[in-house]
Order: sequence, then structure tokens, then C-alpha cells
Amino acid sequence: MEMSKTGKGSGNAGSIAALIGIYALIYIVCSAMFIGLFHTGILKNMEVLMYRGVVFIVITGLIAAVVMGIVRKFWGFITIRDIIMMFVIFCCVNMVIFTLVPVTVERSVSVFMLSYMEENSDQTFTQESVGEVFTSKYVEDYGAFEKRFNEQIVTGTIEENADGTYSITPRGKFIVEAFRTIAEWFDTDRRLVYPNEN
Repeated sequence: MEMSKTGKGSGNAGSIAALIGIYALIYIVCSAMFIGLFHTGILKNMEVLMYRGVVFIVITGLIAAVVMGIVRKFWGFITIRDIIMMFVIFCCVNMVIFTLVPVTVERSVSVFMLSYMEENSDQTFTQESVGEVFTSKYVEDYGAFEKRFNEQIVTGTIEENADGTYSITPRGKFIVEAFRTIAEWFDTDRRLVYPNEN
């Protein structure tokens, strides 16, 4: 009896180890596929990096789930729950990584500032000189404001009026209220969500 219990326990441990390995392998392969999609022409017309990334995450997440479903045909210990979990885990983990790293790199003032100073590390800077470089290169030459403004038009948070002016949309107001709620929860700088306040 003791030997059969030990054998059964070893079998379960082996199945768990195999399942973890399958999860890890599918995650790594599909994550590489996710990164690779950014180097293709797919959805190039989608100018907002965040939205393009979300679509790619869902696509590769579905592929990961399909692959898990195919593997299930060969290993009976994989369940429907594992297929669903593969999709959920893949999307959740990659969404966190994507928003924390690539989206930050694409938008961050700090990344630009440090990168500029690294490229010109033979020089020293004052706070004012770095500020001037930021204004002249990041804002003016790179069109940072125009890019962010156009993103809001694309996402429908602002809209153009007949006279060429722009107004915030109901969707934009909803998002602002959400930002203000988050600002209250985490006690962030109120000036960013209440610009009229001193």
C-alpha cells in the first residue's frame, strides 16, 4: 500500500512539473511572437502604441491558449481550466510588463533626459540646460505635444468642432474622472488632474 501511494504521489508530482514546464515553454514562445509582431507591418496604421500592444497581446494570448489545447490532445492531465489559465496568465503578465516598460520608454521624460545625457556624457549640464534641450528637442523637434494631442483625437477623448476648435468628449470626461479618482486613492500630484489649481 505504501509503495502504491508513493508511486501515485510521484506521478502527480511529475504531472505538475510537466504542466509547469508546458506553461513556461508556451509563455516564452508566444512572448517572443508578441515582441516579433512589433517588427512587422501589422497594424502599423495604429499610431497609439498602447492600443497596438493590447491587440497583439490578445492575439498571442489566443495563440497560447490554442497551443495549450493542442497539447491537451497528447497529455490528458491538461484540462480546459489550464487552457483558460494559459490565456489569462499570458495576457495579464505581458500587459503589466508592456505598460511598465515599453510604454514608459515611449512616453517617459526621464528616459529621454537620461538617454540624452548618456549620449553626451563627455559634457556636464545644469538643470536649465537640460530643460532647454527637453523643450527644443523633445517638445519641438520630436513633436511630443502634437503626437499626444493626435492620440486623443484617435482615441475619441477630444473631437474637432466645425470651426476648427476642439472640445473634450463624454469619453474624455469619463477618463478624467477616473484619473482623478486614482489620484485621490494614491495621493498623486493634484496639479496634473486639476490644472487650474495652484
